[in-house]
Amino acid sequence: MADVSISVVMPVYKGDVAAHFDVALQSVCEQTVSPLEILIVQDGPIGEELGKVLQKWCVKNEHIKPIVLEKNQGLSVALNAGIDAAKGEWIARMDADDICKPYRFEKQVEYIKAHPELSILGSWIDEFSETPEQVTGTRRVPETHKELRSYAQWRCPFNHMTVMYKTAVVRKLGKYQNFGAVGDDYELWARFLVNDYKSANIQENLVDARAGDAFFGKRRRGLNYLKNEVKEVNALYKLGLFNRGIWLFHVSVKTVVRLVPSFLVKPIYKLIRISS
Repeated sequence: MADVSISVVMPVYKGDVAAHFDVALQSVCEQTVSPLEILIVQDGPIGEELGKVLQKWCVKNEHIKPIVLEKNQGLSVALNAGIDAAKGEWIARMDADDICKPYRFEKQVEYIKAHPELSILGSWIDEFSETPEQVTGTRRVPETHKELRSYAQWRCPFNHMTVMYKTAVVRKLGKYQNFGAVGDDYELWARFLVNDYKSANIQENLVDARAGDAFFGKRRRGLNYLKNEVKEVNALYKLGLFNRGIWLFHVSVKTVVRLVPSFLVKPIYKLIRISS
């Protein structure tokens, strides 16, 4: 099964929590199907505590390869550095605070082998605040390419931390564009879809995603963040993903979510399941 070669790309920056990073790395290192390499992109100086966690796992796992960016440049730049360095046929995304199910890569490799036409594959996520056993919500996304092409007009079609994509294809498509938002992934998925690169989502949870109060905090709010998100929505429109009416829907919803009082953000998020 391991003949599908995987490069894991996991950015880490000084704002990440060392204990969360430790568990995230453990979940990648203890997969039932081992990746070819685990690229840890240090997005600027990460500090002593995170550095100790990384050093510990570098000793335990020879496949871990740190990539050091001298200054913090944001998630998209860090991801692109990992994509440039990747040697695997497929790249598996992973965040520094989420937890892979131990069979995540095994399930994805099995699915890829059964559907060799695919260029991108994700899954559902369970969201949690304190521990994975205390699930606060599940984000389900459609399975088939046809369903995803329609769904993507309204919502982000993939859970970013679950995605595997072909290295050659993501490079051909130009990698991540830096709109200044936290994710910058929605527009990349649109380029996969509008260029008819086949896509799918496994219909089960393969990653436990941390979505506590910090997820809804200041980093995802305010006028500047909204302006950056609108840049991405404009790019989606220019790609032809949706029409002007749907463009207006996206801008309106994002304006509400990013500018309403903070205590309203979580219930609104749960109601409309916006992903970014």
